[in-house]
Amino acid sequence: MAAEALINKSGLEAVSIHRVAKQAKVATGTIYLYFKDKDELMAELHERNLRLFAEAFLADVNTAQSLQECHSRLWLNALHYHQENVNVQRLWVHLETLPKNARHKALIQELFKPVKLFFSRGVEQGCFKPLPGEMLYALAFGQILEICRFSQLREANFTKQDMDAALLASWDAITIHP
Repeated sequence: MAAEALINKSGLEAVSIHRVAKQAKVATGTIYLYFKDKDELMAELHERNLRLFAEAFLADVNTAQSLQECHSRLWLNALHYHQENVNVQRLWVHLETLPKNARHKALIQELFKPVKLFFSRGVEQGCFKPLPGEMLYALAFGQILEICRFSQLREANFTKQDMDAALLASWDAITIHP
């Protein structure tokens, strides 16, 4: 999408409807047929990216799996998504600064409900630390963006053993250890 390319190249502040139209090689009025203003365009772009990530993140995860199997699948799904979508990291930095509205919050609740249920199940079973779901998410999956950032932007080369250890560290961060 033209707006994504502009954000990655110049940042969110540099994006205008006119520049998006120019990047897309269409008339400015064409963009206004679909979006009333830049804010609506950015909200739609953010929603699109959330949906794409949620679909990839939750692929092949089901409640019949053990908690550790679900965690592993989610972690690997997130890792692969960010490895395959390098520009998404830069885009998210900008999109996450946008004001959140009720629709945005409801969408996040809807898309990531299976993740919330996963964490609730782990806490209820006494396997996960009794922390809010958002905190468990940050501990379990938050480091993935940093790992990918180091790998892509700083050209750090992580081995399979490194990645396996990171996955285990993620699991250890959220589980209760007797």
